Amino acid sequence: MFSFRLKGWGTIFLALVVLFFSIKVYADMFSFFKKRPFLLSAPISGQLFHGDKPMAHTRIIRSLTYGDEYVDTALTDENGRFEFAEKIIKTAKPSRMFDNSSLFQHIYLENGTTEGIVLWVASISIYNDSQTLKDLLSGLVCDVSQPPQTYDIPIKEDTRHTFAIYTTCGLVATDIDSAAN
Repeated sequence: MFSFRLKGWGTIFLALVVLFFSIKVYADMFSFFKKRPFLLSAPISGQLFHGDKPMAHTRIIRSLTYGDEYVDTALTDENGRFEFAEKIIKTAKPSRMFDNSSLFQHIYLENGTTEGIVLWVASISIYNDSQTLKDLLSGLVCDVSQPPQTYDIPIKEDTRHTFAIYTTCGLVATDIDSAAN
């Protein structure tokens, strides 16, 4: 029978090697540290009005908060049209078991206040890659002369849940009906 004993530093070294590989296996198995693409926002397109007049050359801010804040801007054209590209980040947050962070989407015009002139505010805790959100964000018609309203939009992927959206952009009945189907 072959046997040997590790003494002193050999035992410590072997314990560290076993511990390192155990942590790596568990981290990989549960994806604690693996960064993956995460959709913060679908592409956004819309048109900005004040009453029946398009707001030309107006700066619009999009703030996306998911732990960190990601801010970008768009400028309306002469007809008030604007666009934001899809925003994807690499993060390990969705893999973390005890991280319950929601994604906050805030689209607004600056006016010297903290919240600005609201065009769109939504807190997304599930279904950030939802077709419902993609559909709603693909044709916003925002009128800053109207007060914001809150909508509870059923999520196509699971109609037991809704998106609560606070917006000055009209969400017409067809948008809401199509979100429910």
